[in-house]
Amino acid sequence: MQCLVFDDRGEVWDTNSPGLANGLRASISGDALTSYAIKNLGFVAVNVINESVRVRLRPAVVSQVALGGLFYWLHDQPFHRVMLSFLDGEWTHELMRSREEAMGRLLGRVKINLDDRRGDFLHKPRPLHDLPASSPLRAMLYAWSECEGIFDPERLRPLLQQALSGRYILVQSDASSPTLWVKDVGRGFQQHSTYWLSRTKGLRVEDQPDLAYGKWVSELYRRVAVTREPSLEDVDAVISWPHQPRVSYRYRRLVVPFHADRNSTLLLSATVADPDIDLRVKAN
Repeated sequence: MQCLVFDDRGEVWDTNSPGLANGLRASISGDALTSYAIKNLGFVAVNVINESVRVRLRPAVVSQVALGGLFYWLHDQPFHRVMLSFLDGEWTHELMRSREEAMGRLLGRVKINLDDRRGDFLHKPRPLHDLPASSPLRAMLYAWSECEGIFDPERLRPLLQQALSGRYILVQSDASSPTLWVKDVGRGFQQHSTYWLSRTKGLRVEDQPDLAYGKWVSELYRRVAVTREPSLEDVDAVISWPHQPRVSYRYRRLVVPFHADRNSTLLLSATVADPDIDLRVKAN
């Protein structure tokens, strides 16, 4: 039986090796160290048994980065059954029928407090007329208007791949559900961003490696889905990707809504990097 531990940097450790104990400079190892890390450090432990997996964590202290690392590890695994074990005073256990059901249940049990990260995610709405004629975001706004709000992939593909260099995300919003699904992700983001974002296809917007960022950005998408009006913003965000130090991103983002069918809306988000954006100066 293989046992893995996800730490608060998103790193994965095999508990059968001395790496975890050495990394923590711990005098204990094995099951005792794993239990300590779950209870006190917010780590997540996984036991792999044939085609099933058991996930152990303490919801009150679990690291969001550890949980994000778990999600993307699960995304690449063929497991058919997932046992969730939660430590709340004592252990409770729940059997999930799929990875997606397990991930939804985990997010339901873990409280993500955006107030703790509010200073990491700064944004400033801008009027659409601020976009210069030369901006690829202006071109996308024109394309949205010319399509009369109907999503036309053939019309948009050259714009997304060439003018915007693949810096886009396509999100679906269904009228019958509050859930936002990632339908497509361009490959024009920075290397580690592309690596993680490419794994969000088919998942909820909230299911980002940085769970707080996923929850924050989903609020913008929901506003556009409700108002059905384009949204332009300057963004100054600090994001935590697994295996990476905290990274600052400064960019201008345009989100436009398209009709998909009678019951759903497609939200196309495109960004242009702009290192001159600095919302922290005014915030401080």
